[in-house]
Amino acid sequence: MLSCRPLLECVVIVASAVVNAAGLAASEVEANPRGLPQGPGLAQKVGDWARLRSHPDVVLVEDFELDTISQLQSRWTQISHPEIMSLASENAPGSTGTRSLLMTHTGGRGTGGHLYRRLERGYKQLFVRFYVKFDPDCAPIHHFFHVGGYYPPTPWPQGGAGERPRGNERLTVGIEPFGSDWRWDYYTYWMEMRASPPRGQTWGNCFINDPNLKVTKGRWQCLEVMIQLNDPPSERNGELALWLDGRLVSHLGAGFPRGKWTFDRFLPGQGGQSIRWNDEKGGPETFTVPPGGEPFPGFRWRNDERLQINFVWALLYITKAPEGHISRVWFDDIVAATRYIGPNPE
Repeated sequence: MLSCRPLLECVVIVASAVVNAAGLAASEVEANPRGLPQGPGLAQKVGDWARLRSHPDVVLVEDFELDTISQLQSRWTQISHPEIMSLASENAPGSTGTRSLLMTHTGGRGTGGHLYRRLERGYKQLFVRFYVKFDPDCAPIHHFFHVGGYYPPTPWPQGGAGERPRGNERLTVGIEPFGSDWRWDYYTYWMEMRASPPRGQTWGNCFINDPNLKVTKGRWQCLEVMIQLNDPPSERNGELALWLDGRLVSHLGAGFPRGKWTFDRFLPGQGGQSIRWNDEKGGPETFTVPPGGEPFPGFRWRNDERLQINFVWALLYITKAPEGHISRVWFDDIVAATRYIGPNPE
């Protein structure tokens, strides 16, 4: 299972809402430079859940419309601690079903469980959408929903916490509610990830750092992540994007957005003095970036084209909860596709 450093508070700059000639706020244009879709997507267009399942652009569908938890064995490659899982009568907004998956963690009794699915083939670009609801009394989450790739593909999640990938064996993107702040962000491992003190370890990097992008406990939220891999061996034309309830809240690629690094955190919109870990020196170094930041360098996810996106990993991993404390998390309507999915039709 993964581990992570103590979470750090980060800040984000808010762009002015100046409307341009196209009628979009300046902040919206900056956040969506490539014009990625928002709002309704493939799920709305197809409408019918059975048709969505058979759509040629759809890679994975899990609606948890099952009679018993044991039936998950035929739909997921590996299941860890199924005893914490049950089928609930609640379901995501717009769902055509009547059930969802409930994971229940009890403080002092393990760290949780997971569903891991190795995809039948690898992809250069993939969209993965899921619905989640956290009980108001849920303890802070250590690690959560991950998407990525292993080469060679494996029927279980690999390790590598605190180690920078080599570019030919793994890449992972976590969508996580960070610590006690319950702030949505990424937790990302790739071959050019940034390191942090005290020894230059590489824990998962984050890129949003918006204290206002919060989990709403007790309510379903729809998350969707897009990973686009680079052209190996040396291009940095990879991208990463995140939607919350159909609204694009983050998009990173070669040249956008502008910001600065503080060790393993990218701070959009910020400039001025910064600090990074220098691997050659084996220590930190300070530097200055222009006001408003410098362009994000893009993602060199891999140096070998055999490394592709080939797994989805839904996990509940809690390491700090009082003895006997009950934490409940519901999952529903997980979909992976080669195009934007969007929320369920309502």
